[in-house]
Amino acid sequence: MNFDWAEAQYDEAPEVVVAAAPALSLAAVRNQFSEYLVRVQRMVRDAEALDVTDDDRLKYAVALGGEASKIAKRIDAKRKEVTAEASDFVKSVNGFCKDYTDRLAEIVTITKKKIGAYQYRQELERRKQEEAARKAAQELQDKLRREAEEMNRKAREEAARKAEEEAKARAASQAEIEAAKKKAEEEAAKHEIHAPIVTAPVIPVQEKVTRTETGAAAHVRKVWKAEIVNEAEIPREYMIADMKKINDAVRMGIRELPGVRIYEEVSTVFRS
Repeated sequence: MNFDWAEAQYDEAPEVVVAAAPALSLAAVRNQFSEYLVRVQRMVRDAEALDVTDDDRLKYAVALGGEASKIAKRIDAKRKEVTAEASDFVKSVNGFCKDYTDRLAEIVTITKKKIGAYQYRQELERRKQEEAARKAAQELQDKLRREAEEMNRKAREEAARKAEEEAKARAASQAEIEAAKKKAEEEAAKHEIHAPIVTAPVIPVQEKVTRTETGAAAHVRKVWKAEIVNEAEIPREYMIADMKKINDAVRMGIRELPGVRIYEEVSTVFRS
């Protein structure tokens, strides 16, 4: 099959009449690119319909792809030309504002650090008080438990003593005396005193949000973070392969790596 290579060049475009548009508007910019509109649409249709099955169609595909690459460069150059003045203006404004926003960002960073340091000191003090209150409550709980155990022990001993005296007064045998003492102790155990439960006082947490009359506000955010101290001890499931080193090794000629599939990928590069 023969192709008309003149038709594949896409150099001619129909004249497009465009309406005037104000500067720096999308309509004005679109008008400046209108010469490519029909050509790009036609080239897209040709590319979609193309089926490379022989050398002629291969050359046609190369011509079409090369032309598309060439037009893309023209459009990009035109884009830079159209946006040059606006880009310079934007860069100037950004540079002017960045000087101040950088200083303001520094203020934010400094105040965050100082606010965080103060609030952390407050939290540490609260935790210290909370731990002290917990220990005091535990000590009181242990004291009450020991006192209750001592009172219960004395009550069992007193009940056993009385039971022994009464049994001896009845001239009971030694076995009967021991049985009476055991029964008295069991009865006393049914009426044991239990230490009351001591609850540690709750130390209130500071307000999470600090507000000012100007409307500004700051709040505390606690985040757990990790820091590597010994890489050799990190479990394998948390390790990430260094793809840059692997690809560098492949480029240097390595063709086999355990756990890695090394393959050749074919791609086409247009030169326009």
